[in-house]
Amino acid sequence: MDWRAERDRALLVLEREQRPQARAEAAAVLSSLVEEDFSRAAEFSAVLTRLLSDAHGDVRRAGVRLGMMVLPPSEVAGMLTARLSDADAGVRLEATGQIADLALPELRGALAPMLEDPSPEVRFEAARGMAALKHSAGLEILVAALDADLLRFRALGALAELGDTRALPAVKRLFEKWLLPHFERTQAAGVLAKLGDPEGAAHLMKRTQKKWSPDRPLAVELCGEVKAPGALERLRAILEDPKDVCRGAAARGLGLLGDPKALPWLLVLLEDTSAHEDFRLDAAEGIWRLGLPEGHARVRAAVPTFTSPEAREELAELLQEKP
Repeated sequence: MDWRAERDRALLVLEREQRPQARAEAAAVLSSLVEEDFSRAAEFSAVLTRLLSDAHGDVRRAGVRLGMMVLPPSEVAGMLTARLSDADAGVRLEATGQIADLALPELRGALAPMLEDPSPEVRFEAARGMAALKHSAGLEILVAALDADLLRFRALGALAELGDTRALPAVKRLFEKWLLPHFERTQAAGVLAKLGDPEGAAHLMKRTQKKWSPDRPLAVELCGEVKAPGALERLRAILEDPKDVCRGAAARGLGLLGDPKALPWLLVLLEDTSAHEDFRLDAAEGIWRLGLPEGHARVRAAVPTFTSPEAREELAELLQEKP
């Protein structure tokens, strides 16, 4: 079905249907159509007001997601902050989470009251947003979220970003918890390392040796991010092994490590047109993170050697980022 026909069908449902679930599904279709191709955004801007003023909370929540895609950047903050007082917890959750992702200092004042929201999920998103702004107002909420299976991994990420050492005892207890899934233990190890506990870095280095462990790519990348002792040579060995499936994670990790010695190693992978394009993209990201002018020039020069439109789109986005 043509996307415009899908759009018109969804709009018809919103006009005629009264069942909340059917209306929510129609609103979700509108958001997904823009997600599939952002060039369509202009043709959906007129729908936004209709969704945001709908009587059903799930429809308004879909409107918030649509607004993030169709509104100009100058209008996004106003749209989101206006939704923070919505009667529906799902709408407040969506708006708070989107504000948290923006990590804009000027929105800290909007996030702060949401730390007292009746919904624990909303409070968590507000705490995550405060952590992104390096503010510890939501520290207790993030620590408490370590006990919630569905929030634990993201709570660890927020605590790592916050960098408040007061979280260290709670993260340590979690790290030592019996039968904790490998992904969560490895994420906890990364937080420990960032907060100054050497046991975390040691765990990450050990996990890089577990060739068939599903958390190994995370451990490899985190070794670079936390600058674990010995990470430079360990990541180099992984990067230069053509049979190692974690070459991409090693490339990203080397970029996060920030050692200029890694540049020639990453350039070899970037310019190896026989290597998998995903690995080469990871090498480009690692080089870009190093922040060296020579590396940036080589990434730009390598763009024509990527054949897939998806790869070129990723590179275009990378070249717009600040290293």
